[in-house]
Amino acid sequence: MKVEEKMTKTLAFVDVSATAEEAAKKMQSEKVGTVLVSDNEMLGVLKGLVTDRQIVTKVVAAGKNPSEVKVADFMTKDPATISPDADIHEAGKIMGEYGYRRLPVVQEGEPVGIISIADLAEHAKTCNLCTQNIMNELQRP
Repeated sequence: MKVEEKMTKTLAFVDVSATAEEAAKKMQSEKVGTVLVSDNEMLGVLKGLVTDRQIVTKVVAAGKNPSEVKVADFMTKDPATISPDADIHEAGKIMGEYGYRRLPVVQEGEPVGIISIADLAEHAKTCNLCTQNIMNELQRP
């Protein structure tokens, strides 16, 4: 199965100069848990990504003011990406390697989607290879 068959195509962007508060408001209005950070709020070059978890752990829980902290100060910079044509198993490998829960999908340098660990879990329900890989991982010391 290809990444494009499971990825979310609805994307939310913030400019690299946005604050944590602006990113959180964008997440709320777009009903997403991740915003892509670019050099242009609509598209542009992917500079990083910010998750709701990062805002909570790196800004709020750290006692910082979300209206003052820039996303550039805590975002995942230059994240690994994957092609929409890649096999979904490759997405799982990249997420495991980098500790990601969400992976930007990029085609010809432009973000076209996000694939999440939940997307992979949904796929794994009907994938014998995935189930076997999970069992193998659980048996490792």
